[in-house]
Amino acid sequence: MNGRPLFFFFLLPCLMDVFALALHSVALAWESSKVRNYVSKPYMDEIFHVPQAQRYCMGDYASWDPKLTTPPGLYIISRGFSILSTAVGVDGCTPSALRMTNIFFSLGLLFVIDSLIGCLHPTSPAIRSRYALALVWFPVLFFFNGLYYTDTGSTFFVLLSYLLVNKRHYWAAGTAGIVSVTFRQTNIIWVLFFMVLVIIQTLEDASKKSKETTAVYNPTFSNVTQFGDIVCSVKSLVVNTLYNIPTILPNVLVFGIALTGFAGFLVWNGGIVLGDRSNHLAGYNVPQLFYFSSFLSFFMAPWILNIKNISEVLMTLTKPKQLAMYFIGLVLSLYTVHKFTYEHPFLLSDNRHYTFYIWKNIYRRHWSVRYILTPFYLLSVKLNIAAIVPYVSVLHVIGYVFTLVLTLVPSPLLEFRYFIVPFLFYAVHFQPQLKRTYLAIAFYSIINLATLYMFFNRTFEWASEPGSSQRFMW
Repeated sequence: MNGRPLFFFFLLPCLMDVFALALHSVALAWESSKVRNYVSKPYMDEIFHVPQAQRYCMGDYASWDPKLTTPPGLYIISRGFSILSTAVGVDGCTPSALRMTNIFFSLGLLFVIDSLIGCLHPTSPAIRSRYALALVWFPVLFFFNGLYYTDTGSTFFVLLSYLLVNKRHYWAAGTAGIVSVTFRQTNIIWVLFFMVLVIIQTLEDASKKSKETTAVYNPTFSNVTQFGDIVCSVKSLVVNTLYNIPTILPNVLVFGIALTGFAGFLVWNGGIVLGDRSNHLAGYNVPQLFYFSSFLSFFMAPWILNIKNISEVLMTLTKPKQLAMYFIGLVLSLYTVHKFTYEHPFLLSDNRHYTFYIWKNIYRRHWSVRYILTPFYLLSVKLNIAAIVPYVSVLHVIGYVFTLVLTLVPSPLLEFRYFIVPFLFYAVHFQPQLKRTYLAIAFYSIINLATLYMFFNRTFEWASEPGSSQRFMW
């Protein structure tokens, strides 16, 4: 197996820029302290997660709350932490102690992202670490570090799996992918994507050792000049995979086990959702892709919103062929918005989430708004593509788009937490730039302070639950 020894990964804390690590540690300590002081009792989804974890702490692994929709990976790891904390005389199963699980995951995520950026864009440790710091302060992710939710752990294991793929530690990568699925079922789509990347890498490495193996045709996307290049890339992947199964199989075996095991889970469970199925029915929420693209453009703005990228987007609209493609895309998008826009009951009934106010004050202001926004969705897509294509290959883009479709479109609920992994996966491939990274850190810090201020200080009550404080959150 290629790559540096696996133990090199565990040296990451020694290589991490001390400034970034110290700053993130202080930020997490501050957030954790504030949450402990202001929100001492389980809040929102914690009312399901915390009691379930506490059952595991008591050794009760058979009981299961039917309202829980995700697997028990978080609770199992928290149980492991509780055993260690009990050994030193600390109760590891209080709500505050359970929340610390995500603090550890967030620190680990900083190391993972820092190393990923180093793999993808060799640069100075200072630039790399500050870019990693900006990404772990990405507001939607940072907010949930202080609560007992599955998002931080899920993100950690997905990106850890991708990091290990890039370091050619395929068995470890597959194992991390399996663990990620125990946090969120849809992570199996990322595992499938990573398996395809392993196949591409394996064929590439084999072609360097033997003339009998041909590397997959996989040019950088910015070098693609015609649609035929994309077809050739896909054909090259399929043909070379079929001709080199014995070479590929050892490296994808763990990924295959993960996919087979998940297929067995679907048969046993009768579907992908564990509990509360009536509120989590899969659908065809295609506009979810438009919402994500807008979300991506907004949070990547400090890096991608520049004259070069904007000019490139506008220039395409001056070319007849590109303009024709844009209008065809616009017609299809308008049809998609008309046919597949879905309003989940939770979106309209829970005024604690920012998505409630976005939908109420923008999309529900007038029936035409959703159609008026469609041209801007397409411009957002063009901007996101223009910014990233110099850094990624054709097959990488295709795999990412398929992963987006399979993870976001079936979800009937507009939930920003579902965008965390797709956002970070896009972001780690972007070439870090120091000045703009400082701008992003400032931008994210302002948003984090504002949303946490709202969460801690701007409480309100529901008439149906007098005396119980409700809080604004992502």
